[in-house]
Formats: sequence, structure tokens, C-alpha cells
Amino acid sequence: MERTLTKLSTLFFPRDALGRTHYNTNELIVLYVAWLALFFYVLASAWVAEDAYITFRVIDNFHNGYGLRWNVFERVQAYTHPLWMLLHIPLYAVWHNLFLVSIFLSIACSVGAAAVALATSCKPVVVTLCIFFLPLMLSKSFMDYTTSGLENPLSFLLFAVFGYVVIKKNTHPYFWFYASLSLALALLNRLDTIIFYAPAMAYLAYARMNTIRWRQIAVGFMPLIFWFYFSLFYYGFLFPNTKYAKLDTGMGMELYITQGLHYVQYLVVKDTPGAVLILSSLFFIAQKKRFKNAVPGLPYLPAFIALGIVIDCIYVIYVGGDYMMGRFWSIPIFASVWLWYVFCPYRIKPDMIAAVFCALLTAAAVPPLLQSIRSSCNICIPLVGKVLDASHTFGSNKLFTQLYPPQIRRQGRYVFAEDGKKLALEDPPPVKPLYFIGMPGFYAGHRVTIIDMLGLADPLLARLPASKKQGFYIGHFRRDVPRGYEYALLSGSLDAMPEPLAKYYEKLQLITEGDLLDPERLRTIVLFNLGYYDFWKQQYLNNNGL
Repeated sequence: MERTLTKLSTLFFPRDALGRTHYNTNELIVLYVAWLALFFYVLASAWVAEDAYITFRVIDNFHNGYGLRWNVFERVQAYTHPLWMLLHIPLYAVWHNLFLVSIFLSIACSVGAAAVALATSCKPVVVTLCIFFLPLMLSKSFMDYTTSGLENPLSFLLFAVFGYVVIKKNTHPYFWFYASLSLALALLNRLDTIIFYAPAMAYLAYARMNTIRWRQIAVGFMPLIFWFYFSLFYYGFLFPNTKYAKLDTGMGMELYITQGLHYVQYLVVKDTPGAVLILSSLFFIAQKKRFKNAVPGLPYLPAFIALGIVIDCIYVIYVGGDYMMGRFWSIPIFASVWLWYVFCPYRIKPDMIAAVFCALLTAAAVPPLLQSIRSSCNICIPLVGKVLDASHTFGSNKLFTQLYPPQIRRQGRYVFAEDGKKLALEDPPPVKPLYFIGMPGFYAGHRVTIIDMLGLADPLLARLPASKKQGFYIGHFRRDVPRGYEYALLSGSLDAMPEPLAKYYEKLQLITEGDLLDPERLRTIVLFNLGYYDFWKQQYLNNNGL
């Protein structure tokens, strides 16, 4: 066993700054037990969000030969995470259960991210336990999104890989290829994480200006470049449809920012350890000179990674956060823990370790206390706005129905699934407007055409302003279905739609439903993206007082 652990140590725990090549046997046992504890914690809490089923419907349609489509008659990018979606496709072909496939991928990525982080830096066992494993396992935001069916686990892994490349491969002759490839994959997983990575990449380019290899960078970015070409050709647009549905709503920016600040309040009240961890990243900016020898030739790298965390948090507030509590905080939390683990001094005093340990446990004790106080307090931090503890709300989509004796689900059992199954039985297949489209859309199957009233999967509604007759619910901006639109989808005739909107939609139809190689379609893609047809939409809006 000792020989096996020694071999594993050379794989996961490389030579550190003091020349130590591996831990002793007892230390290895402790570290692997901690890593397995994280694995079982992730497994025990595994769940799948209702939103994940939007992507599941696309994957299922692709598997059935309809292409990467949500409604099978039109090409619309209804998902924000192409790489995460693509990883599911080959596994789904072998293991025809997206609920379990997604959980398997999530767990593999989350525990893989921890393994890569441990491979990035060797620290004493006590430091590793108190500065790496304990903070992650105490943060509700991080642990909730180690699964969920969303792209967060892959984001953790790709950030850990990026960090490993920058720290361990910064003198490698192919450094720029590795760095650009890891960044391209991270952006392919979720494009708006460019805000998170931008400061570090800008600093790398500045600090290593004389060694930049543009050819390596170009090759490394090929996956992302290829996807942009594919998206523009296949879907007709560079960005996901969700971008237009969530950000181009016509609502005032003050509403987004106010909701974003509420999202911060939820973090403080529901996940105090996570809030403390994100706030602690400011230390690397304020004390940047303390870490100037952390990475040879890159003295301010920790500060610029921390700056990326700060800018990403500002962006989260700017876009209003999310309706799922903690979802957009999980990556900054993981990055903050990674910073402290990788860049903390090798020799750290026992009293400092004890102080960190006590501070984290105290922070973990705060959320239940705050929530208890709030139940009888009129002046406490108000938690307004519609934000869900999603892992609790979708509890019927958890992997384990009970932990002892263990019993697992093979499919999610949230109530929306039944709505979809009822739609699947209707004959003839209906055209159905829906407010929640994840599980109903997946279980309804490809025969049912669904009008997504939120616009997430509907190309026309995504480009219309949100209805004025609704409460502000971030990410869920209901549109008024235009007159004649439902009939148009049912019959194929645009005659019942208002004339300006019919002309606008006719061009959009050519992009999303026309022959891929039709020269007129390709011309329309260019003109549509340049806003050439927007006057028809504006005329419709003016005529209807919108």
C-alpha cells in the first residue's frame, strides 16, 4: 500500500519549493481521506436543477437526429454552455439517462478540480485541510453547485487547469498554447467568464510580452473560434438566445442592480462562509507586494487573479445575479479558496491555522442564527426579490431519496415533469405557451412545439421587450405573446400577425428554419446582425405602445 500511495503522490502532489517530492504515508492517507470525503459529500448532495432540462431537451433532440435544436423545427441556441452540453452527447449515446449522466459528469469535474488544485501546490497537511478542504465544504454556494446539472463544475475544473498551467507551466516552451487552450475551453463552457479571466490574461500578456507566441495562442483558441463560426452559420448568431432574453428586456438598469444587491444579501445571510471567502480575495490586491516572489517572473499574478474575482462579482451585481441562490458566487468562491491555498506561505504558524479554522467555523454558524433572528425581526437585512434555495426547492430532483440505506432516483421527480408527460400524450401534438420550460419541455418530447414565454428558447420573443404586467423576477422576463404568433407556429401562416412584426419574423424564420446553405439566408444573417431589419420591430412596438 505504501508503494501505491508513493506513486500516487508523484502524480497528484509534485515537487514543492523545498524540493520535497511527496508526502509521507500517513500524510497521504489523511489527504486522500479528505479528498474522498469531499467526493462523498458531493455525491450525497447531488441534484439536478429544473433549468438543466432546457439543455437536456437539445441533447435528446440531437440524439434523435434533429440537430442541436430545442423546438425541432427551428435552430435556436437555448443553452449558455456549449462545452458542457457537448460533453453530455457521447455519454448520453452510451448511457441513455441524462439525469444520471449529468450527475456523473458534475461529480467527476468537481472532484477533478480539487485534484488539479492539489497538484498545483504542495502544502502541509494541516494547511491543506484548513485552507482548502474546510472552506469549500463549509460554503453552501460552492457545495450546491458541485452538481445541479449546470456548467459550474466544469467551470471549477477549467479554472483549476488554467491555474495549474500558469503556475506550473509558465516556463514551458508551449506555455502560450496551454494557457490559451485552457482559457478558450473556459469561455466555450460559459462565454461571460471572460470578465473573470481578463485581468489575469492581460497581465500575462504584459509581463511576458517579449515571449508571446501568437501562433500558439491562435492554435489554442481554435475550439472557441470554431464554435463562433459554427454558431454564426448554424444558429445565425454569435451569442446564445438567452443573452437577448435576459439582457435585452427594455427594463431599467436600476432594477438589475437592485436585484443584484439583493443577491449579495442572500449570500451574506445564507452562505456567510462564502461571503467571507470572496471578501478575503481583496487581501491579494491590497498586499500584492507580499506575493511578488510567488510565481517567478509574474510578481503580481495573485493580485490580478483576485482582481478578476472582484470584477466578476461586480458583473454579477450588474446583471442582477440569478434566481438560484449562490449559482454565480460559486466560481468566485472556488477561485478565492484556490488563491489562499496556492499562495499562502509554506510555513504558516499553528496559531494562524487555528485562527482560520475558528473563523470559518464561526462563519458557518452564522447563517442559521441570522435566519432564526430574521423570523422575529423587523429591522434585519430584508431578503426581497425572488431568489430560491434551488437545491432545496428542487429536492425531488436529488440523486438520493435517502442516504441510509442508500436509495437513488433514476429520474428527477419535480412536479413540472408531470406537466410535460401530459403534453406528450395530447393528440394532435399541441403548440403550447409555457412559463417554465425545462422539465415540461424535456418530458413533452420533440413532437410538442412550445412557445417559451420567457424567450429563453424562442428567437422572436427574446427580441421583444418584457411585458410591463409582471413582477421583476431575474432571468424570468415574461413576454406578451404577439397576436397571431401561436397560429403562425401551428399553421405556418403569418397572415394573423401584425404586418411589421410578420415581416421581421419572416427574416428571422429564414435564419432559423431556412436551408443552411441558401445564399439568401447567409445574406440575411449578416443584415439581421447589423440591425438592418430592426425598424420593422420598432414599428410594431410603436404601434402597440410597447
